[in-house]
Amino acid sequence: MDYLPLFVNVTNRRCLLVGAGVVAARRLRWLLEAGANVTVVAPDINDEVRALCTGRSEIRVRRFEPDDVIGVLLAIAATDDSAVNRAVYDAANKRGVLVNTVDDATLSSVIFPSIVKRDPVIVAVSTGGRSPTLARRVRSLLEMRLPARLGMAADVLDRWRSRVKLDIPDVASRRRFWDEVLDGPAANAMYDGNIDLADSLIGARLNRWDQHALGFVSLVGAGPGDPGLLTLKALQCLERADVVFYDNLVSTEIVAMSRRDARHVYVGKRRAFHTVRQESINTMLIDAARAGDRVVRLKGGDPFIFGRGGEEIETLAEQGIPFEVVPGITAALGCASYANIPLTHRDWAHSVRFVTGNLTEDRVNLDWPELAKPDQTLVIYMGLRGLPEICRELIAHGMDPTTPAALIARGTMPDQQVIEASVDSLPKAAQAAEIHGPTTVIIGRVVALRKRLGRRG
Repeated sequence: MDYLPLFVNVTNRRCLLVGAGVVAARRLRWLLEAGANVTVVAPDINDEVRALCTGRSEIRVRRFEPDDVIGVLLAIAATDDSAVNRAVYDAANKRGVLVNTVDDATLSSVIFPSIVKRDPVIVAVSTGGRSPTLARRVRSLLEMRLPARLGMAADVLDRWRSRVKLDIPDVASRRRFWDEVLDGPAANAMYDGNIDLADSLIGARLNRWDQHALGFVSLVGAGPGDPGLLTLKALQCLERADVVFYDNLVSTEIVAMSRRDARHVYVGKRRAFHTVRQESINTMLIDAARAGDRVVRLKGGDPFIFGRGGEEIETLAEQGIPFEVVPGITAALGCASYANIPLTHRDWAHSVRFVTGNLTEDRVNLDWPELAKPDQTLVIYMGLRGLPEICRELIAHGMDPTTPAALIARGTMPDQQVIEASVDSLPKAAQAAEIHGPTTVIIGRVVALRKRLGRRG
């Protein structure tokens, strides 16, 4: 981080504004709204600045002097004269005064963010001074997502805070209570402006709150890798999780989307190396839920496509643990799309087969005659190690050796790599490319369409 994000109380604190033009007026408006006592210094004062100045403002119609920063909490240089801005920065820096120079991060010890106002809720967005336009774009996205009455909700929750703290002394249990309130009908009532209904719902939930109630497990598909492919519901689960159990195939960017204070537990499995046995993972999920935690079991792709999701929810159901399944974009769909390979086509492929290429006793045990049939697309998960045998068996059971095929490594990620070849030459092509990382193999005439549609990766 280039800057430490802070919210500073400037009520009745002295602040200096050097400049009195249009840009200075915007800064003055912020300072006055926050309750600061502002001294404006400029040889020329525009009408807007004069109109904004109140009993908490002083206007000095002259040029800046270094002693103007004495006794000031914050100094702002908002002029179009680089020499004056430099003088303000030097004087403030010398005396340990916070200083901001408009549109010049190099002459600033603090910067003004782009803000979303839902008083008393304030969201600040900063790019470290690199791109105010980008900060405004992010602010616009937040504006669209945040409820208009979010500040009203904060006031309601503040009124209940002391009572909830008294009735639920355990911190973790209290946090779960508030999460449940904000995920339930009370939140909708607050956002609709129906405060009486919100109070009634919060009170009713508090009266029947059980601190020892079971937690909840969300089995979440993280998609094939690109964080942008995460579903909205998956993101919501991550944002409220107490603990996240994640796999090897889940990108660090997606894990980082979870709540900052959530506990992260790696339970991944790599090819031919299982760090944590499935039975141990099941036990950890049960233990966390019984402790009352909101648990996210984060799995690459989709939990029900070669992800052992069925085994995990079967165990949860047997133990009486409440759960939900949040589907994700499976690797076959994500990797094919990012490689510009349509899995079905009216002329070339009427069906799609998903299989796993895992080795069992050094063999790939599949229904080769069915998989070798034409007019279908074959997608093989985890097929890199067994690729020579897979291609050999397909050809031996009738597949045309010249059938187009592709091996996609690290699909949907910025360093995605696609190896195209015929079925009979794909193993050697993959070996020559020294492929590493998770792979998906696509075999079928649809692979040839990639040349027409434009290669990606």
